[in-house]
Amino acid sequence: MQTAELVKKLGVNVFLNNEKVVRDADLIIVTLKPYIVINVLNSLSNLLRGKIVVSAASLIPLSSYVSILKDCEVYRIMPNVNVEVNKGFIALSGNKGDNAKLVEEVFSMLGDVVWVDEDVLNKLTIISASIPALIVELIDAMELAALYLGIPHNLARRAVIKSLIGTAELAEIKDLVSIRNSIITPRGITIKLLRKYMNLNIKSSIMETLIYASEELDKLLEMFNKENEKHIITNLNVKDNSSIRIS
Repeated sequence: MQTAELVKKLGVNVFLNNEKVVRDADLIIVTLKPYIVINVLNSLSNLLRGKIVVSAASLIPLSSYVSILKDCEVYRIMPNVNVEVNKGFIALSGNKGDNAKLVEEVFSMLGDVVWVDEDVLNKLTIISASIPALIVELIDAMELAALYLGIPHNLARRAVIKSLIGTAELAEIKDLVSIRNSIITPRGITIKLLRKYMNLNIKSSIMETLIYASEELDKLLEMFNKENEKHIITNLNVKDNSSIRIS
């Protein structure tokens, strides 16, 4: 309730009844935990007919939404935490219907929107949505090193973050190797830093971490989709009194 009161102060209408929200809206954004999405949408499926539905839930494929939501224009998005400062990277997937441009414009207010195939969107769960957590760990390590070297608190984080932001902007317009090589000098401190970095296999460790996380995600997708199929078939059986059975 405290969150609801804060949101109201921003001029946003807050409802505690899902049916009321769906009935009055043309575009519905689903931001629920994956394990409750199917049940919630099943309970609202009649009210959702003809609406635009955009889901930010991970793991659940577009095919599941299409099975439940008849006559709906359905999309999936995979944003990241940077939408909080309108600098998000937002993957968007779905069969582009009449309102695809509208959906893109809505989320463009929160950052950079790209249309991708659904399998790429799933991979971006790691590379876009999860990776800020890893970046924060790297920032923390650099800040701790700066403090160890005697740089004051008020400068340590600022120096690290400003260096990361500036380098990221350079990386959008220049080749990564050219940026690195422009900093290195023969027998200089930067090449010594990079030598130690390479000896510690940090780059390889980061790659392996991301690949491992992606493989774990694939396992979750497979397991979750099997469970969702059972829920969808069960609900279809109840609604339509059909002969569908689960073995």
